[in-house]
Formats: sequence, C-alpha cells, structure tokens
Amino acid sequence: MKKRSIVWICIFMVLICTLSMLSGCTRLSAYRGSEDWGKMIRNNATGHRLVDKGEYDKAIEYLERAIEYAYKMEPALVDLDREIKLNEYMGAPFNNLGWAYNELEDYDKGLEYMEKSLLILPNGDWEYVNKGNALYGLNEFEAALESYDQALSMGNEKFAHYGKGRTLFDLERYEEALEQFDIYLSMDETDLDGFEGKIYTLLQLGRYEEANHLANDLIQQGPDNYEAYRIKADVIEDMGDLSLLEEHYRRMIERFPGHTEVYAQMIASYSMLGDIEQVKSSYDAAIQKDDSNVDIHIAMGDAHMGRAMYVQAAKYYDQAVQLQPQHEESSINKLRALYHGRRNYQCIAFGEEAGKQEVASSLIPWFTGQCHFDLEHYAEAIQAMERVIELDPSDDEAYATIAYSYFMLEEYDRAEEYCAKSLDLYSGNSMALYIQDLLQDSRSPLGERVKHFFQDNYLYITSNSDVDKILSKLDKPDLTTAEIAAVIERARYPRDMFTSVIYGDEYDRLTEGQEQDVIYEDQGTIAYFRIYEFNSNTDDRFIEYLDQIPNPGSKKLVIDLRGNTGGNMDSANNILDALLPECVTSMLIERDGYADSYYSNADYVAFQRIYVLVDGDTASASELLTMGLSTYLPVVTVIGQDTYGKGVGQRVFEDKTNKIMVIAVNHYWNVRQKNIMNSHISPDIYVKSSKLEDYLKVVKAGH
Repeated sequence: MKKRSIVWICIFMVLICTLSMLSGCTRLSAYRGSEDWGKMIRNNATGHRLVDKGEYDKAIEYLERAIEYAYKMEPALVDLDREIKLNEYMGAPFNNLGWAYNELEDYDKGLEYMEKSLLILPNGDWEYVNKGNALYGLNEFEAALESYDQALSMGNEKFAHYGKGRTLFDLERYEEALEQFDIYLSMDETDLDGFEGKIYTLLQLGRYEEANHLANDLIQQGPDNYEAYRIKADVIEDMGDLSLLEEHYRRMIERFPGHTEVYAQMIASYSMLGDIEQVKSSYDAAIQKDDSNVDIHIAMGDAHMGRAMYVQAAKYYDQAVQLQPQHEESSINKLRALYHGRRNYQCIAFGEEAGKQEVASSLIPWFTGQCHFDLEHYAEAIQAMERVIELDPSDDEAYATIAYSYFMLEEYDRAEEYCAKSLDLYSGNSMALYIQDLLQDSRSPLGERVKHFFQDNYLYITSNSDVDKILSKLDKPDLTTAEIAAVIERARYPRDMFTSVIYGDEYDRLTEGQEQDVIYEDQGTIAYFRIYEFNSNTDDRFIEYLDQIPNPGSKKLVIDLRGNTGGNMDSANNILDALLPECVTSMLIERDGYADSYYSNADYVAFQRIYVLVDGDTASASELLTMGLSTYLPVVTVIGQDTYGKGVGQRVFEDKTNKIMVIAVNHYWNVRQKNIMNSHISPDIYVKSSKLEDYLKVVKAGH
C-alpha cells in the first residue's frame, strides 16, 4: 500500500488585535498619529484580502509596501535580531507575507518572515501555526511539530491540530495523526481537507472499511463535490478492486464531464495497480477530450517512470513542457527521465535551455551537472553544481560532485576544499568520503599507489606465492615508470596475457592518438554502426545516434565489432540496456566471489533484425555485447569468424602527470551464467573475408 502526501491548504491568517490590548499602547498612540500608520494598515489589509483570494503575487506587493511603512515608523525592525515589544499591528504584515510565501510554496521565504514576525511581541498562536506550515513545507517535521505545539499551548487553534496531524502522518505516526484529525474535525465538521487526512490515515492503518464508509459519507453529503469522488477513488485503489474502480471512474466522468483531471487520477491509479491497458485507454480518452491539460501528460510520464520506461516518460513530460514552458515540475521530470534513461547529451541540451530561464529549483542545474559529470565534462559539471549551490547552499551532494570533478582534473587543493564543505554539511556523504581517501592516497609516492591498486584489484593476486615480496619493490621512493612496469610484469600471473603497464611514448600514443570510437551511417533500410573500442563515453555516443534513427522497427541494425578488442564494460552494458528489454544483461564476478549485476530497464529500441559482425580480434566487452544481444533477442544474427574468447575484464590505474597506466585483470564476466574464457563465440553465419561488403551481402540477403 502506498503512502500518500496529504493535500493541504494553509488558510490560516492573522487577525488584527482588538483595541482593548494594552501592550505597546504608548507606541501605538504615537504611530496612529502618523500618515505612515494608516498606509501600513491599509496595505496590510489589502494584502491579507488578496492572499485569502489566492492572488499571492499581487498580495506580496501590498504586504511589502506595508512593511516599508513599518520600517519607516520603527527603523529597529530592519535588522531585527532580538525580541522587541510593540503591538500586534506591527507584526501583522510580516506574518501575512510569510503566509503568502507559504502559499506559493516558497517556504524559505515564508519562514524568514515568520521568524521576524515572532520577534515582534506579543505573539499569537496563529504565528506559530504559520511557522509550522513553513517548516512542514521544508520537510523539517520535528521542528514543525514544536511550532504547532507552541501554538496549542497558547490556545486551541484548530489549524494547529490539522498541521500537527499531517506532520505526524508524514512521520508515519498514524495513530497520533488520527487523533489530531479527529480533534480538528470536531472543531470543523465540514472541512474536506480534514476528512481527507483522516481517510488516508485510516488507509495507512489498514482500516479500509472505516475509510470506505467515511468516503461514502462525503459523497452522500456532497453529491456534486468532485473532491469527495476523488478521495473515494483513492480508497478503492488502496482496496485493489479494479472492477469497482473502473465503475467509480465511469460515474465520475458522467457526473463531472468538465473535470479532465479525473483522467490524470485514472492513469495514476491504473498504473499503481499494474493495469497497463487501462492506463493507455485512459490517456487516449483524455487527449481526445482535451490534449492541452498538462496534468494528463505528466501522469502518463509518471506511469512510464514507474515502469522504468524512462525514454518514453521523457516524451510525455516534453509534451507538458511544450504546453507550459515555465512549468518547472515538467522540466524537472523530463530531466530526471533523460538522466535515468542515460540520455546524457539530450539531458544537457534541455537542461541548459531550461536553465536560461529564472529557475527556483536546484534540480534543473543538478541533473544538467550530473549528466556533464557522467560524460566526464568536469569543468561543465563544476559550473552547473555551483549554480545548484547558489539555489540550495545545503546540497552536500553538489559539493561532493564538485570535489570529485576537481580531483579528476588533478586540482587537488580545490578538491579538498569542496570535499570538506560537503562533509561539513553531512559527515556521511559517501562520495566525499571516497574523495577524501583518494586525496590521501594521492599524496603517497607513485610506486606505493600502484602497489595498493594492484593488491586491491588484481584478479590473480593469489596465483603468485612471491607476489608480496615482488610488490614490496614498489615501496622504494622515486621509482621510474619503467621500473614500476618491470615490477608489475614480475608480479603478473604468467598465463595472464591481459594485464599490462603503459607508460612513456606508448602512453602518449594511446592517450593523444585516440580515433573516433563509434561511427554511424544511415544506409536506408540499414542502420550501420562501427564500434572500434569501448571507452567511457562510447555508450553515450552510440545512444545519441540510436535515438536519431527514424522508425527503427522497420530497419536492420548492424553493429560492426570486427577488430574491437574491448574496453569499458560499463559502456558495453549500457548499450545492451538501450537495445534489450528488462533483464540482467551480465554479471561481473570479482576474486572474492562478489557479483555485480548489470540490468536493462523495460525501455528499449527495437529493430526488425540485428546483425553483429565479428572476427578473431573481437574480444572482451565486444564479446559481452555480442553475447548479450544473441542471448536475449531472437532477431539477432552473428556474422563472421570465431571471436577471441576473453571472458575477463580489467580495471585501470592512471596517473596523467607521470604518464603511466596500469591495466589489471579484475573480474570474470558472464551472460546468463555463461563465460567464454578459453573458448569463443561461434558466429551463426561464417564469412572468411575481411571485406565489409562481403558481410553486408549476408545482411542484405536477409539471413
């Protein structure tokens, strides 16, 4: 059973104190003789009335004006940092402005003005209620409870009970929440929000009959009240009765034909219950009725997100963005979908465009920065995360990502600075702690760092009885890269042909002379890819091309892996994720028996047929990609010659300053429990030639 957030409306207001109040009478007399006093009172009253009508932006203009007059009369209020005894008239504009910002869900601002209001004595219970509402909106639930309790200690204000009820609900203290909602309803027997809170609490307590009975009572009391029917639908959904739910939604559509939002609720309900056909039919019916309703597209996006169909979800969120470009929720949802769908280039392009507007949420630059980070665009990631910190200075993850980025750029002082800032905010941040360890390790001599890397990661470390003695040579200071390479060569398991050290001129050639790792050609009915090697971003470039193919279901996909000796396993697995339905694509098994599984989500790009071209040099990550496709898809044909047969993968240590790279065999890999070490992949169709046209003849023949 899911937990719902209670929909609530902060409708609490400040009432101007009666003239019988004696506190601050001397000052009150002085104020009332000034023109500014009357202007403050009038602007505050107008602002209050506008908040009550839901015209929050306009209300803020009047309330800010009222505060300006308050400052003119009492300059001490400008930088007020201690309690001051005036009278309730002077505090009213601050409280009302806090209320307005709460309604706009700008809870930081709301809390700021509530804190100032509470410094102006005397205070009323309503001020503590509004402060509690701001704290609740900031998810500071324990502090919110304290504020509501303070309000209740001053009086029996009903909204304090309501606020306390919803806070206890979110803290999963359901019995206590129910008690508060009952008190609230005893004070206001007609408030729908109170009934909604009580019904959802009963559902969380498993008291379905009571919740259902209460929902039925709401409908009987208000047969034309749409909200009562909406709540009833939630009750039926939790009860899991699909036929009853379908009947109830039919009644809602008949009774409330103008409420297209019912379709959004239908989509959400059927998605939760796993009835995908009803999800689709509800969406189709909704867009026929009104395709301009943003909530409909968001609900459909949410339904696809719940099924891990991220690319499809992004398309629905995009429709919401097109309808309301300023709607931040839609933009954030689209970015989240693109990020989880590993569409990093699309995520960056959209995030940077959305970031050109004035944004309130730090999530827009956060997702943009994460995608830059995943693409190893570290300078750009830093820039985006700095923007996150501007919007949310308490984001320890943003500081940690900046620290990691500076570390990868080998700017260790800056990395240490941001690592410390992250840990100051949250001492348990795992990324920051990892960077802290890396920074400490980076201060060690090169030989010592290589030794630790080899000891921690080499798959065959126990195969050489003298390995500790050999590796102790790396403890000597000022070793050259050639000397380090010689030690690793001696420590290597003799039958291991895949562990090596690259340094000096060879390092320069490898790092500076890298050619394009993937190319794409549109050959009409054939989408041809040549992957030369698997680098850390090969998957991103492949997926970027993949998404540009029109009508892939009518085309043949050719992936040419001839001569590809492997590379980054993550990259190969991410390409499998883009092409396979939901499954475990592969499993990496380390020397201690620890297994790390890679998964494909339900979203994938389907082709008419897939052809994989291989030869004797096709190895490791290339074989994993070949094997994954041929194992899980019936439309795959492998063409060429027997592959190399490399069922292991490596981990890499690199020091750019000293120009050395240690490549150590780290794990075995398998696809559905099958490993090809000391074996190979046999093609479905053999081709002896090395010419591409001979391979493509088989493809065009449709074998």
